[in-house]
Amino acid sequence: MHTPSIAEISAPPRVTSVDVARRAGVSQSTVSLVLSGKARGRISARTEEAVRAAAAELGYRPNVAARALRTGVARSVALVVPDITNPFFGRVLRGAQRSAQEAGYTVVLVDIGNNRAWEAASVEALLAGPADGLLLFEADLPPGASEHAIQIEMTPGGKFPVVRLDVEAGVDCAIDHLQSLGHTKIGHVASNFDAPTFDLRRDRMRARLGDDVPTVAAPFNFEGAKTAAAPMLDEDVTAVFCDDDILAGGVYMAARERGLSIPGDLSVVGFDDLDFARVLAPPLTTVAVDAERLGALAFSALAADLAGEPVPAEQVMPVSLTVRESTAPPR
Repeated sequence: MHTPSIAEISAPPRVTSVDVARRAGVSQSTVSLVLSGKARGRISARTEEAVRAAAAELGYRPNVAARALRTGVARSVALVVPDITNPFFGRVLRGAQRSAQEAGYTVVLVDIGNNRAWEAASVEALLAGPADGLLLFEADLPPGASEHAIQIEMTPGGKFPVVRLDVEAGVDCAIDHLQSLGHTKIGHVASNFDAPTFDLRRDRMRARLGDDVPTVAAPFNFEGAKTAAAPMLDEDVTAVFCDDDILAGGVYMAARERGLSIPGDLSVVGFDDLDFARVLAPPLTTVAVDAERLGALAFSALAADLAGEPVPAEQVMPVSLTVRESTAPPR
């Protein structure tokens, strides 16, 4: 005796275009024309209305995978990010989604969890899937891949167009500000994630302050950043530049444990201007970036590429310094 599975019990049969055609009393080809937006001038308004009413009544939803196989176009793109728990990437996603919706696309999010091995497996799976193109944040494609892709926060000169922030200018703004306050002993709390955007920050710090600038590498979480930053705070640095606001939050925690006041004993500058930067005590001075615009610009570049239009090899977005209360002259 066959025992039905939960799926068999709970999942109703999928409504197909054939069902819609029967309900509306038209051919399946007519349904396809209406639901694909190609009915104008070919089918009467009355028939089109009947098809749409039947589809709504039956709860018809198009099979995106089947449509992609049939037409070669899925009207979807994939956004690959390192760590969705970082609020920065949520803003990038929102910007990409808004731009995509205006163009009739959906955005599928892939989080690699700061794991390069998982990144490679995820990208391979995407290459075999129905996505029309890829938005790769600090990620790369396998050699020989010929997909439509835009790389975000990567160095230019590769096979695919790049959209990135002017991180070098961001570092310059931070260092100029600290030096204008009189700081000469500036440390660097760097990201331990291997990515070109952080290489650029490190290289710019060294260009400005020398190869022996005090540096620690920290993971993207408050506790890990606190632990990594602690030894630096036991030295004689009077200011710290952090690759990200999350790392700056870890510095706040380490300073509090040592009884150090910010900015009295230690000035701190972050990067990204995440929402919580304004509610830290004291509010964080940080390099402000428009992450939503970054996502929107990346999708626009991908849409142009999909349409066969030329795309600049590199687009660089400006950044600025937002000065709050975490920086002051050294004592």
